[in-house]
Amino acid sequence: MSQWPLRKFDDFSNDVIVVDGLWGSGKQLVSTIVGGFERVEHFKYNPDYDYLCATSHLQAMNSNATVTLLQLIAGRNQYYNLIGREVNLRWRDETGPRFHPTPFKFVARLFSKDGEVIAKTIDEQNIANNITTHCIYPVASPIVEAFGDRLKFIEVVRHPLHLVTHWSRFLEPSRWRRVREINLTVDCNGYKVPWFASSWAEKFAQAKTFDQALMSVDFLCNWVIDVAQKKNADSKFHFIQFEKLVLDPTTELTALGKFLGRSQSKGIKKIMRQNAIPRKNIADGPKMGQNYRWTALEKDEKVYSEAMAMIHQQGSADLVAAFTKTISRYNSIWNGPLARFE
Repeated sequence: MSQWPLRKFDDFSNDVIVVDGLWGSGKQLVSTIVGGFERVEHFKYNPDYDYLCATSHLQAMNSNATVTLLQLIAGRNQYYNLIGREVNLRWRDETGPRFHPTPFKFVARLFSKDGEVIAKTIDEQNIANNITTHCIYPVASPIVEAFGDRLKFIEVVRHPLHLVTHWSRFLEPSRWRRVREINLTVDCNGYKVPWFASSWAEKFAQAKTFDQALMSVDFLCNWVIDVAQKKNADSKFHFIQFEKLVLDPTTELTALGKFLGRSQSKGIKKIMRQNAIPRKNIADGPKMGQNYRWTALEKDEKVYSEAMAMIHQQGSADLVAAFTKTISRYNSIWNGPLARFE
């Protein structure tokens, strides 16, 4: 083992924006919107950030290595972004040109020059990274250490009731055990368990799929709330409630712009239009029926009552009781549009 610590020398000084949230919370929507602000890159999902924060939390990697790798990856990604290296040209992907505010400029980077002038531009114009992560807010201390005052961390929260419907599909063995689901997991006697459940892995492994979803969302929502209450005054962090964003975007975008210290670009209107914002009902957005069991134009109260009925029908009684308490706790902190249906 080397006696000398790892270190990233001569780092960039641009902002590093991280948009995080639980699976199904609306991170991609928020990340796309963030990319509609001045001098912010179109978002990119790089699972390395997830892996590094989680492995550090599990003490499978030391802090020095984690922080240094985060800095190296962020610097490399931003430089590659501006010279068009690793540009995603897939038409259906949210990270591709179809959902970019200025798609022709995005594709034109494929023909741009590289070199020191690009690195200089990143810092002089403060062109921000736009990174999407999953479920790492409670274990984000390596990111805070890696980027310091450069960091702008956005946590997307969504009502737990709707998260469970998404998770119950995601954790179905036919999907969860697919080769292409490349998630960091632990091995519990041969059973695939998500990293965040490592302290209760046997309980997860022995539960039916719907109960796994209930336990996961319940655990993570409470973990996020616990950490949020400790970081209440930390100016590096900003919360966006999905329901308020899609129903009242003006208020949320104003607060987001103030947090980022950036103005909205002309491309923000395109992003709003593509995502059917503002909405009369939360489920009115594109593809929402596919992911959350309900079709667009269904009233929020109807969707809520059906979701609650499904949880009582499919979940174990003790887990449902604990989960309803988590809903009340969530509503007491983020008193969103769905709280009135509790």
